[in-house]
Amino acid sequence: METILIIDDSFFNIKLLEGILQKDYNIVYANEGEEGFEMAKVKQPSLILLDIEMPGMNGFQVLEKLQVTKETQQIPVVFLTGVDDTATEEKAFFCGAVDYIRKPFCGNVVCARVRTHINMFRYRKMLETQMYIDVLTGLYTRKHCIDYVNKQWKNSIKEGIPFSLGIADIDFFKRVNDTYGHQEGDRVLSAVADLMKNAMPDDNNYIARMGGEEFYLIMVGESKARALEIMENVCNAVGRQSVCKVGGNSDEEINVTISIGGRTIIPSEKDSVDTFAAIADKMLYEAKDRGRNQVVWI
Repeated sequence: METILIIDDSFFNIKLLEGILQKDYNIVYANEGEEGFEMAKVKQPSLILLDIEMPGMNGFQVLEKLQVTKETQQIPVVFLTGVDDTATEEKAFFCGAVDYIRKPFCGNVVCARVRTHINMFRYRKMLETQMYIDVLTGLYTRKHCIDYVNKQWKNSIKEGIPFSLGIADIDFFKRVNDTYGHQEGDRVLSAVADLMKNAMPDDNNYIARMGGEEFYLIMVGESKARALEIMENVCNAVGRQSVCKVGGNSDEEINVTISIGGRTIIPSEKDSVDTFAAIADKMLYEAKDRGRNQVVWI
C-alpha cells in the first residue's frame, strides 16, 4: 500500500483527508513544515499533500527544501490550499508542484487526482526498475553499475579503503547458444547469475550484468586477499555444478565455467577508475589465456 504524507497545520483538514484516503493508502501526517520535511525523508511517501499557509516554514519553503534534498527530490507534491488566486497557482507549478487543489475541496476530486499521481509515481518507479535491473538475471544493469562504480570509487578515495573489481565471463558461452539455442543460453545466464550471487558475502554482494555473458562483481572495504578468496569461491561455485538441464526436463545437463580477472587497490585522487577497470579486464583475458575456469587477481 502506497504511503501519502499530509503536511497541514489544520488537524481538521488532516483528519478529513485521512478519512477520504485511508481506505486505499497508508496515511501519515505532520502539522508543520519542518516536521513534515523530516518525515518525508524517513517515510519516503509516494505523494505529499502540502498546505501553503502554515506557521514557521510555509509550503513553498517546504517544497524548495524537498527538491534540493536527494532523499526527497523525486517525491511528487500536490499543493492543497485555501489560497485561491491564479498567481499563487502559477508559482506552485513553476516551483515544481505536480498539482494544485483549492480548499474547500471535493472528496471525489481529491481521490481522483491522488489516484492519478500515485499511478504516475508507480509507472515511473517501474521504468526506473527496468532501467537499473536486468530482466533476465535480476542483477543490476550496466547503467546502474557505472553510477555505482563512480560513487563507490569516490567514497573509497575519501575513506581510504580498498576497492575491488572482478570481471567475470562465462567460458565458451557461444558454444552453449550454438549447441542448445538462445533460450537455453538465457537459462544458463540466469542460473550462473544466481550461483554467483549466492557465493558472494551477504554484506558485500554487488553484481551487474554488463552485457552478454560478462559481469562486474564489486567489493568495497575488502583486503586483496579477501577479495581473491571471494572470487575463487564464486568461480568454484559455478564450476562444480551443472547449471541446468536442456529443456528443463531432459537428462542432458549443461556444464559451464567462468573466468574472473580483477584488481584491488586503495584508490587516490591520481588514480583513474577507467584505467583501473582496464587492468581488471586484462586480468580476465589472462585468466582465459591460462586455461579458463580460474581467477587472476592483482
